[in-house]
Amino acid sequence: MSEARKLQRIGGNTLYVSLPKQWANAMKLKQGDKVLLIPQPDGSMHIYPEITEDKPKEKVLRVDDRDTIQSLRRAIIASYVDGFDLIGLKAERGLTEEHQNVIRETIDDLFALELIEVTRNSITIQCLLKEALPIEKTVQRLHNMILSMFRETVSALEERDINSVKTLIRRKYDIKRLSLVTHRILRSLILFPTPNEQRKLSLIDCVDYLQIHHMITEIADSISKISESVTVLIGQTLPKHIFGPLYEACILTQDLYDQSIQALLSKDILLANKVLDSKLTLEDLLRLCIEADEKSEISSLALSQAYLLIDNLKQIQQYSNEIAEIAIDHAL
Repeated sequence: MSEARKLQRIGGNTLYVSLPKQWANAMKLKQGDKVLLIPQPDGSMHIYPEITEDKPKEKVLRVDDRDTIQSLRRAIIASYVDGFDLIGLKAERGLTEEHQNVIRETIDDLFALELIEVTRNSITIQCLLKEALPIEKTVQRLHNMILSMFRETVSALEERDINSVKTLIRRKYDIKRLSLVTHRILRSLILFPTPNEQRKLSLIDCVDYLQIHHMITEIADSISKISESVTVLIGQTLPKHIFGPLYEACILTQDLYDQSIQALLSKDILLANKVLDSKLTLEDLLRLCIEADEKSEISSLALSQAYLLIDNLKQIQQYSNEIAEIAIDHAL
């Protein structure tokens, strides 16, 4: 809730303003403690409790018998994404075997988590990620993994190699883990800012990158669905006048996505505009599929998978355009 406070004067030229007691208590601040004053691009000033690097950020989760396994897993992942270094799980009646199993499975699914203490009533998890990587590098790494998956999917479609598609299943797991690391870094920048990090990325930058991260992960999901369609289409016969445009649309969409990320990271307005001015249209491809269906040139199974593939290409194209628009905002 906003609150107006009057500026006071100390000595000749020094102004000061008192901090709300309720906020100071919530932040566990006392007389003599330091706070960080971080100027923002719009002229405002953000105030944060000083964060010492040697003090780990801790979160305690209370585990109840009524909690579902899914809710416990979600709580651990949320604490990880929010940037906590130590996550404690405590249960007054003791942790059940089912609780312990899901905790260990969740640890295995997340990057750099280790179980460091176990008792009948509690488990402590530590995150070993000590240094925050530059967000541009983590986005680039995530993009490289997704782009590689896209290229191999398109290559499998061209070569009609179903074995290549099957090997991509593991890639989805790796992308998910790196995606959560990227999400953790961004959330930490917002929840636990430091002066050095704030000089590199403003809060609005973090919000934009969170939006971009969401779009990138949605693109990864669309590529995964495309790979599933390709698996089915490899076993079907597609007319050449459909297969050719379908393959070309995949290549063009792949390039648009790659260019949108490169425009963002390099602050290249010309490249971003190239993405936005792309002439790629999937309506002609849809028309070809409809005509082939009317002439009985394509099976119903192949047709349905072609439609699904085209829908996912549309989704990737839309997100690529949105990323390009954000790239222009960042470059200006």
